[in-house]
Amino acid sequence: MAAFLKRRGLRIGRSQEVQFGEAWLTVAGLVLLLSLVTRQRALLHLAVIMLTIALVAWVWTLLALWRVRYSHTFSEHRAFVGVVSFEGKALDARAWASLVLGLVPLIGLQLLLGLPDQAERAWSWLRSRSRPVVAPAVAVSVFYLLATLLTPGFDPYAATIFVVGTFAALGALYQVGAGRAGLTWVDAAMWMFLWIPFDLRWNYDLWQGAEGFGYNWWAIAISVVAVVGWWGLRGLPNFGYRLVPRVRDVVIALVGLVVFAAIIIPIGLAIDFLTFPPTKPVRISAMVVMFVGLFLTVAIPEELFFRGIFLHGLDQMTDRRWWALFVTSVAFGLMHWNNAGDLTTRIAYCALATVAGLFYGWAYRRSGNNILAAALLHTLVDLVWATFLQ
Repeated sequence: MAAFLKRRGLRIGRSQEVQFGEAWLTVAGLVLLLSLVTRQRALLHLAVIMLTIALVAWVWTLLALWRVRYSHTFSEHRAFVGVVSFEGKALDARAWASLVLGLVPLIGLQLLLGLPDQAERAWSWLRSRSRPVVAPAVAVSVFYLLATLLTPGFDPYAATIFVVGTFAALGALYQVGAGRAGLTWVDAAMWMFLWIPFDLRWNYDLWQGAEGFGYNWWAIAISVVAVVGWWGLRGLPNFGYRLVPRVRDVVIALVGLVVFAAIIIPIGLAIDFLTFPPTKPVRISAMVVMFVGLFLTVAIPEELFFRGIFLHGLDQMTDRRWWALFVTSVAFGLMHWNNAGDLTTRIAYCALATVAGLFYGWAYRRSGNNILAAALLHTLVDLVWATFLQ
């Protein structure tokens, strides 16, 4: 066995942290972002090639460790840091394969629907079907099964609940009727049906996939279901899910960050909710990876549900726009009640999150009712907080 491991470049009893993958993904992410901003296909192709190489390297590593007992842990600098705690857990090759098959295509769909041309093609095809609910519900269900079916904890009862719930949510939104402005009671019920179990972690019992990735998978899955449901099937007018960045979106996010920080940081430091200087060394590569994770699994779903659906729907129902912004911001603040322990910290957390909701709503409206500027601002606020003020 020792000779077998040596041939693979491994040593018994030795742990090693490889930074190549992190640096490679950081560069690939920057190239991908630059290609979207400049709309240069050559840069997009380069980013795809780099990501493909990273995926091949990942699969190669799994094959190299096939039938080798080892412990795999994530360092604090990996993706989704601050979102999920995943320490000391070992994933075998089947669990990794399930996660890749069930999560990576779902991320691709989340981003693809943010491209206006691709989204319109998808909706045109979807609305031409006699039963438009079936295809997206089956697709999301397949991603769930791919993420859970090969794992030892697969639960057919949980899978059945997920599949039926997905069909029910999309079917209910489809029955509202395409193009109806404002929110109906069905919209409110489906909003709560999708968001509340996710926010309170009630749906974790339905996750039978790789341990530690439940939050990430659910965050992306409900985002896809919401976009398909409210935009593709429900046809909520002027639905703002465009993820192609414009200079205007970036400027709005940066201006919002500066003003928000100028107001909140002194208050947060004064009440001991924020701390400075940071207790851990700051690394640019870690911040880039964290930015991507926060953007995909925190900013997009929260801005989609609170600004893209809730605020947008209320705006279509009343001329008192300040009232709609206030209600959605308070709701957003209350969502953070369970994120802290003692009563004082909870009150501070909710109050500061409410103010943040006002800024995110401002960014959403300022950009022309599109969630990207708000999502960028949200990501930057969480990134600065997690990196410098905790």
